[in-house]
Amino acid sequence: MRRPKVILLQLPLQEHDFFCSKENIPLASSYLLALGRKEGFDVELLPRRLMSYGSDQAILQSVVDAKPHLVGMTCYLWNIERSLFLSREIKKQLPDCKMVLGGPEVSLDNDFLLRHPDFDMGVIGEGEAIWKTSLSSFPHIQELPNLILPEKENPWRFNRREPSWVSLSHLPSPYLTGSLDPQIEEVLYLETLRGCSRRRAYCYYHKWSKGIRIFPSERILTEIKRAREKGVKEVVFLDPCFTQRPNLESFLEGLIEINPDKDLHFHAEGNVEEITPLLAKKMGRAGFEQLEVGLQSVKRSTLKEIHRGFNPERFRKGVTALQEQGIEVMVDVIAGLPGDSLSDIKKSLDWVLANEACDFLMLYALSLIPGSELRRKANRLSLSFLNHPPYLLTKGPRLRALEVWKAFQYYSTIMEMDASPLEVPLGLNPLIKSLPRVEPFNWRIEWSNPKEIPFSLRSGDQNAYALTLSLSKEILGTPHTLIPILQGYLKKNPFTLMAIEVPPDVNPEQLHPLWELAQHHHHLVDRDYTVGHTPFRSLLLVSQKDKLLWKWPDPRESCPIVLSDGQEITYHPVCLVLSQKGEVPRWFHHHLQKRYPSLPEIRRWELPED
Repeated sequence: MRRPKVILLQLPLQEHDFFCSKENIPLASSYLLALGRKEGFDVELLPRRLMSYGSDQAILQSVVDAKPHLVGMTCYLWNIERSLFLSREIKKQLPDCKMVLGGPEVSLDNDFLLRHPDFDMGVIGEGEAIWKTSLSSFPHIQELPNLILPEKENPWRFNRREPSWVSLSHLPSPYLTGSLDPQIEEVLYLETLRGCSRRRAYCYYHKWSKGIRIFPSERILTEIKRAREKGVKEVVFLDPCFTQRPNLESFLEGLIEINPDKDLHFHAEGNVEEITPLLAKKMGRAGFEQLEVGLQSVKRSTLKEIHRGFNPERFRKGVTALQEQGIEVMVDVIAGLPGDSLSDIKKSLDWVLANEACDFLMLYALSLIPGSELRRKANRLSLSFLNHPPYLLTKGPRLRALEVWKAFQYYSTIMEMDASPLEVPLGLNPLIKSLPRVEPFNWRIEWSNPKEIPFSLRSGDQNAYALTLSLSKEILGTPHTLIPILQGYLKKNPFTLMAIEVPPDVNPEQLHPLWELAQHHHHLVDRDYTVGHTPFRSLLLVSQKDKLLWKWPDPRESCPIVLSDGQEITYHPVCLVLSQKGEVPRWFHHHLQKRYPSLPEIRRWELPED
């Protein structure tokens, strides 16, 4: 067979306002693109707008029309389900096309993935090592190491495990070859090393690498210099621990030389206890704007279980050294680590605030991600977790789901902010004047005439994955027309986020057909039980009047959420309100009182931080 035509893609983290879509940089796919083109293969990345903003059908039809022989997808916990859906649908229309999955989700302990027969090959670890051989032998799949392959008697078999490391000095740069140019706007995502010596039990950075391997400093500095010349404003280092990089001070001096006016802003993750005043000074001169650091917990026995040390004095001094150079420090705490109780999580948060040891404090729920030590030891440590993405912990030796939920309520209280704000659908936020560029995809559809069904609702191949559908009273009054159309659309585009804008003077009874539709629409964003309000976020009903935007209370919020192990989390209906003036006018309270026998909670719609 002639050389195969290959399409690579990486699906974004989905949000109603597309914020994370602009951060969907397919770095892993770009390495494969650069390698494939170097060897003369026909390899291409799906266009940026399509990959990061397009609906399920938009992506599906584009791939099918291109008639590739092989499609490769990079899979993370936020896109694995959608990737599997597209893989299955592509195979239906192109049965000879080989579907290859890579990324962190491809792991031998990921039962969720291995229950699906919707792909032809899974690559564990670094895919560059077998890429050339796989393309050269196509359509035959070689018996290469680190592959998950189909088997007749069992769904999958694993070949064998072998080190699959590539020489980073010989790996083509996606940036210097131009492979990533169409994907980059103002932010450059860059790795300067691979592997991690810390080997934290909750992490997967180190799972296929015993030590640290670095990209040549000269190459990294050349990439950054090129990015600066092309107008990039920020560089985010993807290293699991930037402060581990060998010869770090010398590398920082190179950054200072390239960026003397600090027009470029750098962001990284690192160990703040390794920061000295001299290192912080060089980071400041180089243009570092923020360092994210993982405290995770202050409890000694918990830290020992996850292989993390903690020196409070060095932590405080490191934070102070960075702040004195104008570098913001974001500190992370994890809720749900083995050994921690609700009281322990509160103590960790309190310690950071009492010691003024951060500029930003973040609380994250523990996910037992595939390939991590905690997932492997879950039974021994008495840890229970969701058996599907996002794999959130539901129970530990000293913690149940309700306590994890309460930890986030405590965080909201002490931080005086919403721990899990709901993003406002695109175009509905009166406080935002400039919108992200989603063209050529439709993100808003107006439907006013029951006899004229909008063409873009028939298949969705011209739409974005997040959609605002504005309905007239006439349409809302004809559910026998409306609901079948929406059911058909969501069946073809099951990973749609939809905000349905209804007239402001509707009665709750008129919304029942739409709420029934919402009950059957399931999405990853509806599974985070740690949120303080509005747990159902994939399908929203909203209205606008007098420069006021509000989300109607969802009746499902009146019933407890039942987790897979039977635990229940209780919510209550909440009406979110966004006002240009920042306060809820009196007329709105009367507006709801006339429509509900018992007034739902009215809460100010807090916006997510950038």
